[in-house]
Amino acid sequence: MRPNRCIKISVIALTLITCLYLITAISSKTSKATSYISVNKETINDSTSAKRGEPSYDYIIGGDYLPHFRVFFWVHKDAKRYIPYADKGVKTDVSEHGSVEKWSVVETKETNGDDKLVFIYVPKTFVILQGKDFQNKIHLNYQVN
Repeated sequence: MRPNRCIKISVIALTLITCLYLITAISSKTSKATSYISVNKETINDSTSAKRGEPSYDYIIGGDYLPHFRVFFWVHKDAKRYIPYADKGVKTDVSEHGSVEKWSVVETKETNGDDKLVFIYVPKTFVILQGKDFQNKIHLNYQVN
């Protein structure tokens, strides 16, 4: 009976230590992170804002058997250059995923009139740290060639 209790206490202690380590690691990386300000404001002014998709986000299970979040936008069918960004003050470079300007924007084959559907792959860590309505903090501008 006593060995089981020792094992349980050890597992709980290790879990707490791991959680504290992860919280410390994530918060230190988040504090070093910068929000998306590096994009030239002139570039953003010369681009067009994308319309949110409906639903605005979903997730797929990847080859690693983990969820991968996608935030959807409708853009003009001739859009070629995508400029994802986040609300001012939102930290996007978490857990070494890179800041929002390095996030992947993927075109789908789905169209609706003159628009096509694209999505941004959003790192799971960002989703967890931002919590509910994380998708509303992410935006997409694009340029038509």
